[in-house]
Order: sequence, then C-alpha cells, then structure tokens
Amino acid sequence: MNGRAFKLGTFSKNGGKPFAAIVLDDNAIGIAEAAKAAGKPAPAGATIQDMLDDWDRSFAQLQEIAAALPKGTPDAAPVASLTALPPVGRPGKMFYAAQNFQEHVDEMLRAGMTPKEGPKFTGEKSTSKPYLFLKAPSCLAGATDDIEIPRELKRIDWEAEIACAINKRGKRIKAERALDHIAGWMTTNDVSARDLQIRADRPGLRSDWLNGKSHDRFAPMGPYLVPRAFVKDHMNLFLRLTVNGAVKQNGNTSQFIFTPEEQIEYASGILSLETGDIFVCGTCGGVGQGTNTFLNVGDVMETEVEGLGKMRNRFVAEA
Repeated sequence: MNGRAFKLGTFSKNGGKPFAAIVLDDNAIGIAEAAKAAGKPAPAGATIQDMLDDWDRSFAQLQEIAAALPKGTPDAAPVASLTALPPVGRPGKMFYAAQNFQEHVDEMLRAGMTPKEGPKFTGEKSTSKPYLFLKAPSCLAGATDDIEIPRELKRIDWEAEIACAINKRGKRIKAERALDHIAGWMTTNDVSARDLQIRADRPGLRSDWLNGKSHDRFAPMGPYLVPRAFVKDHMNLFLRLTVNGAVKQNGNTSQFIFTPEEQIEYASGILSLETGDIFVCGTCGGVGQGTNTFLNVGDVMETEVEGLGKMRNRFVAEA
C-alpha cells in the first residue's frame, strides 16, 4: 500500500469529550485538527463510526491528511497521555466466533464444555459451518479500562481475539468479496463468565450466551482501528495474552478454522450487515477453562494482536 501508514482511535483527555484521532508514531491528533494542520478537507462526521458510512471517501481523505501532516504538530499528544475508548463506540451488531481454532476446540472438549451425548464438533471444517453468537455492544470497554468481576462469580476467563469493522452494507456476501466490506482490524478480548455459560437449571438448553458473555465491560477493544490497507496479511498475525506477565495464549490467525471472510459470508446469509458492525473472529488455545485457571480481583490481563496494538485491563471487584 502506497502512502503513510496510520491508525485511527477514539480518545478522551482528562475526562473530556471523546474525539476521533489519527495516530502517527504513537501520537494522536484529532482528525479535525489534523486536517486543518495538513490543509486538507476533513472526513464527514465526528466519529469513526460516521466515517465508516462513507469509508472509501473517508479513507482517501485520511490518506491525504496523513501524507501532508507536518511532524511536530502542536495539537498532537502521546497516546499514553490519553484515555483510549473503543474505536467504534456504538456498533449495531457484534458477531463472535465460537471454537474457531483447533487448539481451543480440543481444550474445550477436554474441559467438558460440549454435550456428553450426540455428535461433537472436533474441528472438522467440511462437516460444519461457522458458529457465531451475538454479544451486546453495550459491554464494550476501552483498551485500558478496569473490568469489574460480577459479584459471586468465580470463573472469569479470557479470550484474545482479532476483530474487524464492517464499512459497507451487504446481504449474502461471498467470501471472496468479503474484504471489500472490511474497513480495518482491532485487538479485542471476549471476556467470559464460565460460571454462567452453561446453566445448571436449564441444562437442556446448553449455552447461555447472554449470561456468559455480555456483562458490562466484557468486550475491551482497541486502542486502534488499523485500516485494512495497512495490514499486510490478516491471516498471519500473532495473538498473545498474558495474565500478570505470564503468557497464557500465543497463537496465530493462520490457525483459524473458518476465516473472517467465511464468517462474513455465513452471517450475511442470515441477516444484512450494516456499517459499524463488528466481527470477532475466534480465540486460540490457552483459555483459562482449559486448565481450570481463572481471573481474580487485582489480575492484569494484557491482550495483543500483531500490529494492532496492546490492551492492558485490570480486574476489580464490582462496586
């Protein structure tokens, strides 16, 4: 990709109003200020979500701004001095892929997170389709936010994942055209309450996705949205997660069973995708459920996807 590579983010400063920013060399500058400093028109809309509505035009304008922006712009601030918010603040839908790495399939089978009777999914792609569930967009959190452990829950788990943001509405999108609908990629984590994921009072219904996945701040995301043009190969990026500095997950997106493109084809065959929708594409092996090891108050979870940025979230007691 020709041109100066940049990232996008949504930030606030000292508790102030959120603003969309272009990020160059770990420095963020509000997009309106960056456009003014570069002498270029700013994309329409105040948020990244607004830009997704007309992404082709917005991305071209952002490229022009990044290329013309002088170094040392006074309005720029180190990202570390800002509060990172979810890059896309109010997605309409958030799709999550269940058991989409072979190692994760295997560890969940060993942990008994599959029915004891009937056929079991063992990772064989030819006999299955993507398995997606929805997570509430209201449980988004920023890349450095604290995450409260809900009262009385003891089995809070981690799942390092890569996410993509949809930039173009579509229905029945073929996998070979799916990348045309992706604006960019983000680091995220599907925090999970294993206590509640399978309901003891309703075992015949199996997984309770709402109760197990959609507690407040159980979807930290960011700090950046990296435009697709600047991600050389989304199918060859490391996923890494540590808890208190100890490596728990260390995988690669090359290990996907179903690719993000195949997930988009599957989901768009059910319902229309809208700009700002998010796909979270599956976690690698090493989740806590596999070793019966879970998060506690005071633990620090760091989640990183190669080239997309690192999150650092501390777990605290529910207020």
